[in-house]
Amino acid sequence: MSRYRKVDPRIWNDAGFRQLTDAGKLAFLFLITHPNLTSLGAMRATLPGLAAELDWQEEGFREAFLEALQQGMVEHDAKAHLVALPNFIRYNPPESPNVVKAWAGAVDLLPECDLKALVLQRAEASAVGISKAFGEAFVQAFAKSMPYLKQEQEQEQNRTPSQGADLSERGSRGADGKRRGRLAVVAGAGRAAGGEGAR
Repeated sequence: MSRYRKVDPRIWNDAGFRQLTDAGKLAFLFLITHPNLTSLGAMRATLPGLAAELDWQEEGFREAFLEALQQGMVEHDAKAHLVALPNFIRYNPPESPNVVKAWAGAVDLLPECDLKALVLQRAEASAVGISKAFGEAFVQAFAKSMPYLKQEQEQEQNRTPSQGADLSERGSRGADGKRRGRLAVVAGAGRAAGGEGAR
């Protein structure tokens, strides 16, 4: 788990945050500073457990949590017990390619579900958006658990520019014939491997 988090003081200017009740604001700040929150901005948690940590009644915490959920500040998969903060990496970007590589360990702590795949998509977009070195670190970190990422990287290195443009336009297709981005395929492979996910 990451020990330090950046909480931007401009949070108090955010329209969504300002619309939260005092309980909603406290619940969101509790989540963003929670000791179990991974460097990906997600954690395995249950609402009754989070309520108990604050010594709140479960219904009161659920109402406060729902406020942040409705503002799009929090995402939740109740069945998988996964809580994610969609803007976490935006305000807590990786400081080096080694931090990106460490994300592989954080992924192991998250339950397998569609929300986990979304968390990974955001992480990849963040890494690639910073620099080529960060993007390569992402591929290296997840190549062991997702061998097709390494294979795809090797294929990209061997393509001519015209081949790369053609293949990127076509994209990957799943068994159902639908076009998928690279990370959608990554998430599917984790489920196909017996639900073990990104290890």
